[in-house]
Amino acid sequence: MSENIIRVVVTGIGWMGGGVGSIESALEQIFREAEQEIIVTAYSITSGADLLFDWMEAALMRGIKIRMVINRKDEQPPGVVNRLRNFARTYPHFHLYNFAADGEADLHAKAIVADRRVALIGSSNLSRRGLLNNHELAVLIQGTAANDVASVIERLYENKYSVRII
Repeated sequence: MSENIIRVVVTGIGWMGGGVGSIESALEQIFREAEQEIIVTAYSITSGADLLFDWMEAALMRGIKIRMVINRKDEQPPGVVNRLRNFARTYPHFHLYNFAADGEADLHAKAIVADRRVALIGSSNLSRRGLLNNHELAVLIQGTAANDVASVIERLYENKYSVRII
């Protein structure tokens, strides 16, 4: 069993500096260094997260399998939905799931896992504000705990509230 390494990463000028890394840099590294698979859960994505889409597409072009579960797809901005649908049409290894539970329940988790070895779990939405401006906090986990995060997220693919979008 390997040891887990946990680092705090942030956004927001009030928290930056002093050796604390940024969420944006951690995300870029996750997408750039993934070798096989990336798993994403998202509550909200905005078109201001263009870098995220660029990193996703670069990973897809390298053949990395990406599975994304997004909360209430129809409530996301149309440009975001169109870009994700284009990924699904262009790359057969991009699997997009819509999470739409009955009533007031939402998928509020914000997590990204690469190769079951690295996980980023935090408060920031996948938006320009969430990745750059807001004061957000996340933990970057390397080790066996990242596999545990991936295993929990995988339950969503079979959940009655998650539907794959093709």
